[in-house]
Amino acid sequence: MRVVQVSTKKELIEFIRVPWRIYRGDPNWVPPIVADMLTLLNKEKNPFFKHADADFFYITDDLHRPLGRIAAIYDRNHFKFRGENVGYFGYFECVDDDSVAEKLFELVHDWHIKRGSVFVRGPINLSMNNECGLLIEGFDGPPLFMMTYNPQYYAKLIENNSYKKVKDLYAYWIDTYYNPPEKVFKLASRLEKSSDYTIRNLKMKEFDEELKRFQKIYNEAWKDNWGFVPLTEDELKFMAKRMKMLVLPDLVAIAEKDGNPVGVAFAMPDYNFVFKKMKGSLFPFGIIKFLIYKGQIPRARFIALGVVKEYRYKGLEVALIARLLKAGMKRGYIGAELSWTLEDNKAINSLIEKFGGKLYRRYRIYEKKIR
Repeated sequence: MRVVQVSTKKELIEFIRVPWRIYRGDPNWVPPIVADMLTLLNKEKNPFFKHADADFFYITDDLHRPLGRIAAIYDRNHFKFRGENVGYFGYFECVDDDSVAEKLFELVHDWHIKRGSVFVRGPINLSMNNECGLLIEGFDGPPLFMMTYNPQYYAKLIENNSYKKVKDLYAYWIDTYYNPPEKVFKLASRLEKSSDYTIRNLKMKEFDEELKRFQKIYNEAWKDNWGFVPLTEDELKFMAKRMKMLVLPDLVAIAEKDGNPVGVAFAMPDYNFVFKKMKGSLFPFGIIKFLIYKGQIPRARFIALGVVKEYRYKGLEVALIARLLKAGMKRGYIGAELSWTLEDNKAINSLIEKFGGKLYRRYRIYEKKIR
């Protein structure tokens, strides 16, 4: 085995392209857009690296064919905000070979020991604000936008390196075509009309101001969630710049009380439907394919729902979910994935089930003590 620690752009491209061999012939895999990954993992461009360290490793055989990859990540903001001396591993991909997986985790553990980490947790691709979790149930279709996918044997490779479950993440499916939740829609409509709150859609002309409102709600509403680390203003701007052209105003709902934002719900079309056809490339035909197929996307992913603590359980959560589901139905979507939620977040999971949501995929975050 030949180990490479990424230090050049060429090596970073090799790191990004490792999955092309791992998933060859897998009809459910969605190739990432290479150009976007290059931006995301660029330590000079991504403001995440202002408060975090990371190194990227990959392994090849004698013929330079990729066998696996892994990232070692230490977010100083995690320690600052949560008081846990925890490092992450992410971007894990590997052939079905215990010796390769063992070497990958050895690289990560050595890296973290040098930085004083007590535990290693993952898979977390940079942070919990990005893609995270290992798919352990629900391998019957491609992942939705910004959700992970992996072969079933990955759990074995990780667990064979003494990692244990620390938390499961849930993904729910709501079928709006065959079973729209009409009773809940009527309740949401009554709540919205009779309450002192205003619910509106995103104002694209005020995009920068809307970002600040989103950040305020996001960091306040999620602060007590397991593993949560606040988004910095620079990180949010970076994320928004990457995704602004993908955002649809009617799939973002903001709840206000006396003009102050107190809740938000955010969904995106399942752009993986298009990215799969683009095969990881923007040029020469990727952008053309995007323009052709974006209007044919059949479903959405409900990414975020947050209400500031003092305004919870007053009906806002119901009204926000209903607003976005109705918008999706109007666009012709047959359903939506609501993901992810923490397995022990009984309040939100119960609410999703009241809308007819069915738990259909489960993701796992693992942890290992290394000192």
